[in-house]
Amino acid sequence: MAKTLVTHKNPDLDAITSLWLLIRFDQPHYGDAHLEFIPASTTYKNLPVDTDPDVVHVDVGYGRFDHHLPGGYETCAAKLVYEHLVAQGLVSPSDTAIRQMVDFSLAIDRFEDSGWDEPLSTRYSYTLHEVIPSLHTLQVMDNEAVARYVFLYLDGVYQRLKQIVKAEEEIKMGVEFSWEKGRGIAMLSANSEAIKIAQKQGYSLVILKHPDYGHMRIKAVPEKNIDLTVLYDKILEHDKPDQWFLHPSKQMLLNGSDKSSPKEPTCLGLDEVVELVKEVF
Repeated sequence: MAKTLVTHKNPDLDAITSLWLLIRFDQPHYGDAHLEFIPASTTYKNLPVDTDPDVVHVDVGYGRFDHHLPGGYETCAAKLVYEHLVAQGLVSPSDTAIRQMVDFSLAIDRFEDSGWDEPLSTRYSYTLHEVIPSLHTLQVMDNEAVARYVFLYLDGVYQRLKQIVKAEEEIKMGVEFSWEKGRGIAMLSANSEAIKIAQKQGYSLVILKHPDYGHMRIKAVPEKNIDLTVLYDKILEHDKPDQWFLHPSKQMLLNGSDKSSPKEPTCLGLDEVVELVKEVF
């Protein structure tokens, strides 16, 4: 018999994250759960909360997964569910990505975003916790449709955060070098996000080579005074011209891309390209 997961009407990020955690990480119990949405001041069918093992309330009902009790300000429904999943061995406490998602849910539930830099910036209108209430206002989807839409988004967030964690580990294994525009790094990685993360860490030039396929990507930070044309010309002295693409911005050199037809991997190694960078810059 499928269980019933209950939360409040017009669910916010904390409520939906709580549902997502149970459905994604305890699939034997909740993978096919039925969703119900009730007024915040009630319980499912007005029955005492947590008395039916097949009916689980989150962020509503004043039960084990509801933080709207005295002292509950220091936690949130998502954190309560997360702690339950960790205790059950269903989520590893070393899973940094999940922990970050739960921390974010707590921060939003405590309205900490009002103190972020430039809190009125348009960019925040693209963030999930701002979009969810607007979807409810539009009334083009019911509560369950919104929740399941956000589940897919949270799957993407989880994957993204895992990529970041892996990228940070790979960056630590990379080889740092200096060039005329600052710090550069060369590394092996199959994770294209490693380039962006390295740039956010302050590297002005990132050279990434796929450890399995051998393709290479070279990307500079988007500054007007950086032009990789001279490096492109130098690389073509050592490699086949049809293996490389100089982006119109002049700040990216691509030997293979997930957006284009496959190219033959370069014969150049990371060390060789680093030396070419030092030679021309």
